[in-house]
Amino acid sequence: MIYKKDKRGFTLVEMLISTALFAVVMLVSVGSLLSLVDANRRAQSLKSVINNLNFALENMSRNIRVGRTYHCHNSVNPPGNLDEPKDCQNGGILFAFEAHDGDTGTASDQIIYRIKDNKMEKSANGGSTFTGITAEEVNITDMQFYVDGTASNDEEQPLVVITISGTAGVTAAQQTSFDIQTTVSQRLLDI
Repeated sequence: MIYKKDKRGFTLVEMLISTALFAVVMLVSVGSLLSLVDANRRAQSLKSVINNLNFALENMSRNIRVGRTYHCHNSVNPPGNLDEPKDCQNGGILFAFEAHDGDTGTASDQIIYRIKDNKMEKSANGGSTFTGITAEEVNITDMQFYVDGTASNDEEQPLVVITISGTAGVTAAQQTSFDIQTTVSQRLLDI
């Protein structure tokens, strides 16, 4: 067997350069992969928080739609006359109404929604007890109820516009601000 002297392998310098280039490419690739994993984890947690907020708003809208005797108020403490209709064209932070199966002559069975301590709360017993309906990661900075057409002789269908502003996120780095608005009209004919 004859060996040619001009046939040579890689030199040590060439091997070092190729290994260094491979290491740099792998380092950049792993860094990108870790960034993607972190971004995905943040997106998933934010999606969970926003889904919680959307569920709370959808549940509130559904209950308001089938309710009656809308009452809006500018204080977080429920007044004694919740069973009387009241408009709030300039906005209010507490909204009460009679459930579809409630007794209009009894104020203690009113459903009430309000914002207190940056959380959305609900009461199903006329304001005796309130329960938070949004996740701890949702921080509501403003919630307003604009109510019009509650009087039975005004020839208007009762209408509620709900606006909510705040931030949502699991950690401070993941905080995202939001502004949500929805309009609900009473299903029961009242014109």
